[in-house]
Amino acid sequence: MHGDLTGEGPNNEPESQRVNHSWLQPVMWRYRNESMIPIEEAQATVLAACSPLTPVDSSCKQMTGRVLAQDVVASENVPWFANSAVDGFAVRMNDVQLVPVELRIVDTVAAGAEPKIAVNAGEAIRIMTGAPIPPGADAVVMVEDSELVSPGIVRLTRAARPHEAIRDAGSDIMAGHTVFVAGTVLNAAGAGVLASVNARVVQAYPRA
Repeated sequence: MHGDLTGEGPNNEPESQRVNHSWLQPVMWRYRNESMIPIEEAQATVLAACSPLTPVDSSCKQMTGRVLAQDVVASENVPWFANSAVDGFAVRMNDVQLVPVELRIVDTVAAGAEPKIAVNAGEAIRIMTGAPIPPGADAVVMVEDSELVSPGIVRLTRAARPHEAIRDAGSDIMAGHTVFVAGTVLNAAGAGVLASVNARVVQAYPRA
């Protein structure tokens, strides 16, 4: 009861520690005789009193749960090379029309490896899912449609279709495509997408 004489509020808090609610006075006077105000106006009042944080450079590794302050545009294709959608054999389509047909296995390409040789007529290259398509190949026959005759010969039992089981460069994300717009809240998967398009550092709002 001595708050006016001691400089302390009803909770015995020093005046210097009191929260300044002066910015709410116009609203408080307007609605002094009403039980509550519209939620939209309450939101607008609070937002008007908030100052946006200054964006900072942020690593894609730190972006989970963060808000982007910029658009993110892919600078390159993802994937950047044509690759196989299945485990199987990279072939020339014209070689695999009259089936069954036997072809000579001349190489194997694993995911993450580079093809060492091209596919020529009468040949096949064993290929894994995600591996780059070798030069000369224009289709991939699934391993389920093959029979291994010997370590170096494969029999293919189904005719190949043009461009079969080949994923083109940029099939996931094309260069120049806007991946995220400013204001997007990124989850862990989104942070991974930043890395895939080589956006290693982006502008983001810091956590308060």
